[in-house]
Amino acid sequence: MNSTCIDTLDDTDVMEMQDELTPEQRVHWETSIESDLREIAEGKPQKYISGDEFWSELREAVMRQYEKV
Repeated sequence: MNSTCIDTLDDTDVMEMQDELTPEQRVHWETSIESDLREIAEGKPQKYISGDEFWSELREAVMRQYEKV
C-alpha cells in the first residue's frame, strides 16, 4: 500500500494571504484568536451552537424586533 503525505502549505503562500488583510481586520482576528486560545487554556466550554439553534435564535430576535415597531 502506498501512503503519500501532501503538505497543503506547499501550494499556499500564507504570507501573501496575510497581506490581504487591512490593519483593522488583522487586529480583529488577532484579538479573536487570542481570546479563543485563552478560553481554551482556561478550560472554558466552547460557545458554538448548531445551525438549527442559530436560525431559531435569529427568528426569535427578528420577531422581538418587529414586536417593538
